[in-house]
Amino acid sequence: MKSFLLNEKNKLHYWIQALVVANGLSIVVGFIYLLTNVSHGLWNIFGILLFLTLIGNVLVTIVDPRSGRLEYFYLCVTILTLLIVPIMNKYVSEQVTHASSRSVISIFLIFLLFILGGILAFNKLYHLKNHQVLSQQALTKSKNIRPNKIIKSILVFLLSTILALGIYVSYELLIGRGANFVEVAVPQLSLFFSIIFLAVTVLIIKITNLRLYVRRLVLLLGISLATIFTLPVIMTPVTISETNMNYIQAFRSDPKQIIPTDDKMYFMQTPFSLPDYFYGSKSGRYRVKENILYYEGKEGVDKGIKLHFDVYMPPANEKDLPGNRSVLIRIHGGGWTSGDKGSLNNAQLNKHFASQGYVVFDVQHGLSDGERVFKFLKVPDNIVGSFSTDDMVRHIGIFTDYLADHYKEFDANLDSVFVSGNSSGGHLATAVGLVNDRYDYLNPKLKIKGVIPVYPANGLASVVGIDGSDDIMDPSLLVANDSPPVLICQGTHDGIVDQTIAIQFDKTYKKRGNAKSALILLPYAGHASNSYYSGNFNQLFIYYMERFMYQFK
Repeated sequence: MKSFLLNEKNKLHYWIQALVVANGLSIVVGFIYLLTNVSHGLWNIFGILLFLTLIGNVLVTIVDPRSGRLEYFYLCVTILTLLIVPIMNKYVSEQVTHASSRSVISIFLIFLLFILGGILAFNKLYHLKNHQVLSQQALTKSKNIRPNKIIKSILVFLLSTILALGIYVSYELLIGRGANFVEVAVPQLSLFFSIIFLAVTVLIIKITNLRLYVRRLVLLLGISLATIFTLPVIMTPVTISETNMNYIQAFRSDPKQIIPTDDKMYFMQTPFSLPDYFYGSKSGRYRVKENILYYEGKEGVDKGIKLHFDVYMPPANEKDLPGNRSVLIRIHGGGWTSGDKGSLNNAQLNKHFASQGYVVFDVQHGLSDGERVFKFLKVPDNIVGSFSTDDMVRHIGIFTDYLADHYKEFDANLDSVFVSGNSSGGHLATAVGLVNDRYDYLNPKLKIKGVIPVYPANGLASVVGIDGSDDIMDPSLLVANDSPPVLICQGTHDGIVDQTIAIQFDKTYKKRGNAKSALILLPYAGHASNSYYSGNFNQLFIYYMERFMYQFK
């Protein structure tokens, strides 16, 4: 038995030594990564190191835990940090004028985890070196200071509730289509939840006096949850492979070969950067003007409304950017009854494409005064009325009239225009991009080169009581063999806009004799799966959107 324990001690010694080194490397390489701002697939090796080091720091706390206060502190800091980091990353990315799109607070907290993790692992190493033999009990059970019985009972109840919630959330992740907050938030933040629920599990083990086999079962549950929450990211290589194939079949070009060498510095070099997932994605240089009035209704159903737009432009004095001043019109989502431009419409996407040389217009349109689909979203009073989907498309058409008259002010290229939007905005973008000559909504000076709908809610406006013409309500009826190319993004686990809508829309292109349609189908992604800009779903989408627009501009 003694020989066995000594052997186990040696294995722990090497593992904890490696963990000390991993924490140090994560700090040093992290600084290099943030300072160089170089995008390359090889950086994912660092991302894997980062993730495994955080997992290792959590697991090492249950090994001969003799520095108890530090362990409890580290686990609590880990849980809080991994809740705060994605919130702060999302917040700064959504600020229209926040140039960096990386949160200083998030970066500090991540480095703090590695500093504390290094100290924790070093302490473990010290204790192992200064104890000749570790008992089996020491390897599996803490003898350190625990909270008094009342506090302990409260903590156990709270942590057990969180762990039970983790079981429910993991089920929702696997099954999907819940049409709730879990569907929106969890899949795109799954790696954060992976570490959080593992840390919660370890805390339960450390503050309870459970029997050895029960502790092992609890740990197994925590590891199982952590594994489940890694699935959306683990599936990313498969999604990339399938999307590459769809893209090549639709557009006869290999996405990896589209960008010339001279322009690659402006584009994502890999469909997914794991370090960016944690640290946030950087933004290039851009200019922005907000709240420009383009229409004020004077009569009829439009009376009293005021519609505005924001414009994101390339940096001044940079004329040779790859976007070549092509126009991107972006339309916000919100179930036709809520939502707005700006921080509610993925502002970092606008910054990103403006930095590449595109002129990006984030446009308001009229909202229906019916019952709000998403009650938590902002609804500006100046854009609400008894509007049908036809009216909303008409409003965007009025914007195109304004743009046709004022394009020189923004140095915009009207011969190369793309339209994109999410959810109801995806539906409206599709309708705007495909109206062709059936309606006179779109100014003829604009040439639509491509449509980019994201989980488009085609045909669903009637479900929420909004009227419109059949072919505006369901833009698949507008598809013709000369319709502009379309790049569709959709999650498989969307419970609000079922994946069959996007799949059928893609098939409609083929049925009309138009092969120029490619579908990005994201496993485990729910509705609004691209709202965390640095998430694996959105990164992959932006990568292909870049190439789509560059190819057809």
